[in-house]
Amino acid sequence: MNIYVTKVNGLSLWNPSQYIQWMTIEIAAQIGFREMGIFCYDGRTESIESLRSRIDGIIAGLSWGEDVVICQFPTGNGFRFEQELISRLKLYRCRIVIFNSTMEGLLRESNHDKMLKTIELYNQAKALIIPSLAMRQFLLDNGIRKDMKFIIQDMWDYAMDINFFSDPQFHREFHFLGGSFAGIDNWNGGLPLKLYAASSKQGKNIYHMGELPPGNLTSELSKGGFGLVWYQDEDSKHCMQYDVSFSLARYLAAGIPVIVPAGISNQMIIEENHLGLVVNSLDEAIEAVGTMAEAEYQQYIRSVRQFAQIVRKGYYTKKCLVDAVHAVCTKNAGKISAPANVYRLGKREFTYTVLKESFGGNLALSWNYHGEADGFLIYDTFDNLIYETRNMYQHYFLLKGYRKESGFIVKAYVDTWKGKMVVAESEPNYLQAEIYDHTCVSVIMPAYNSEDYIVRSIDTALAQSLSGLELIIVDDGSIDRTSDIADWYAERYSNITAIHRENGGVAAARNTGIKYAKGEYIGFMDNDDMIRPEMMARLYSSAEKNDCDIAITSIYVIKNNEYEVAVQYELKEDAAISVDDFFDMHFINEMLFSVMIWNRIYRTSLVKQLPIPEIVGDDDAWSPFIISYADSICYLDERGYEYDRTIRSKTLVDKWVSYSKEEHFLVCKKIILFFLENGNPKKRKRLKELAKRYMLGLKGDCRQDEYEKLWEQIEKSY
Repeated sequence: MNIYVTKVNGLSLWNPSQYIQWMTIEIAAQIGFREMGIFCYDGRTESIESLRSRIDGIIAGLSWGEDVVICQFPTGNGFRFEQELISRLKLYRCRIVIFNSTMEGLLRESNHDKMLKTIELYNQAKALIIPSLAMRQFLLDNGIRKDMKFIIQDMWDYAMDINFFSDPQFHREFHFLGGSFAGIDNWNGGLPLKLYAASSKQGKNIYHMGELPPGNLTSELSKGGFGLVWYQDEDSKHCMQYDVSFSLARYLAAGIPVIVPAGISNQMIIEENHLGLVVNSLDEAIEAVGTMAEAEYQQYIRSVRQFAQIVRKGYYTKKCLVDAVHAVCTKNAGKISAPANVYRLGKREFTYTVLKESFGGNLALSWNYHGEADGFLIYDTFDNLIYETRNMYQHYFLLKGYRKESGFIVKAYVDTWKGKMVVAESEPNYLQAEIYDHTCVSVIMPAYNSEDYIVRSIDTALAQSLSGLELIIVDDGSIDRTSDIADWYAERYSNITAIHRENGGVAAARNTGIKYAKGEYIGFMDNDDMIRPEMMARLYSSAEKNDCDIAITSIYVIKNNEYEVAVQYELKEDAAISVDDFFDMHFINEMLFSVMIWNRIYRTSLVKQLPIPEIVGDDDAWSPFIISYADSICYLDERGYEYDRTIRSKTLVDKWVSYSKEEHFLVCKKIILFFLENGNPKKRKRLKELAKRYMLGLKGDCRQDEYEKLWEQIEKSY
């Protein structure tokens, strides 16, 4: 058995495809593989007979039924040539491996038809050498044979026999192997950018180095700085999560650290081996390099020096070639059972993080994250892991036993078959004094005997990104430590007010808070729930922009540690909606107003005129009542409120469930009659329709004559 590797000839070594194939042949020769030369030519007008004759000459040395041929694609001679080459190799019953130097052509959406033809061609091979597990999944999803064997490349080599007599020097500069990339037009002129191509891009601190031969290029790169790997456009950005960059290997072989966008296919290798910076934007890269100390740079250099040895010696390529032979000659080799999680290169970032002092000498860390992730890690600023969660909805963590001077970082990660890969991290967070000036929103939190859980609720209210937020805690005659906790927060935070009153129920407590509210808008929060860090800022911004009386968000209901989305409307978001349209949406979705006083903010002038009825079911009665007096409403489907029914066992909902059918009927009758009698007369028709729908749900809770009598009363009086 002989093993052949194809190699295209006739291109300049400056051409990356030619260089990659030349390098692969040099590495393959070291382990006894043979070269199968293919001359690059324009065969678009060549007849099929001539093409077959040409290919037969190329493969004439093969032994029928014995040899392995590793085809390096693309050949440069076009798809027709490659299709015929595979066809003739199969006539010789060769075991075929396809090793593609770039997968970008497959991944571009504009090349869909070509992709299908290419996958049909690939299906004739016994094994594929591909750059990532993500690429494997892409191929399987798009028609590759389910029994195909795969060899994962992970990283390009850059084979060279050069000894560096000195380490790269600490230069705050960027090298880019190309003439342009996304963002170059807005390049921050603070740091030098060297372009290695025939480029005409102009800008402050942009230097054109021209196209350099491989040896000269390596010599220039090895002087120091950072190698930049970046995307050209949205298509190439998408491709980088599947493919590996040859430029990356050239930088590492030259001994310099790299800067890459988060989400590229070999991000884990870079992070785990400390080979450079993984960033979410060019601005982040510029800032990181601009503030980096020389000692930190030297740590990168030491890590790259160790790693670069395997890249320069071609060990990634050797491993792929050897594994490919095993895959086509043995049964189990090349089979991969692990799934490949694919994560988009879309924006992943912590939009807001804050550290606050919490009750009991603790610290409360809160964050808001946008993007895909499988979990969060919390580190202190000495890089010690403190906490890990796989709850992607989590946004709050209580830190116990840490000094007030401590700092903390939150990191988001995704799972890969090799382990966790960090895709975003926050800035270090420390305690900071804040000055509260103008009050935009007053949040009223009634509290009763809630010492076991109110700290969490207060902490998440304090963590709001809206600086003009006031929290009013109304202690409704608690006999545990609730009042002490409320006072502790009020003493330390100027935007918190603690009010103590005799026990009178949740509605009376809310009305007391309303009297003290100074904000332009009022919101309500239960003492066992949580609000996400940007909820109040987003609602306030939408209400102000659209001049609305009420701004509403969808919610999470937490049951058995599961998060269910609720209170969603098919409405245009962040836009003024008439109250009539809002009522109609309730009717379409058959949504009642049950327990939804707290997922919204209300214009204060409206609330102060329309107090909450102090009856059982005050939420249900007051919601349609106050909405009927509003002019317009805006809605955000951002699930900003978390209605938690897991943190304590006995709630008002539990009490409601324990009522008899007769008690249910009497409570609901009071609710209905309240909003009918007190609601806006101009909206009486819609309130009456709502009452009718409410009553349909009562049929099982009352005798038929009671139901008919109540509806007769409503029809007659309203």
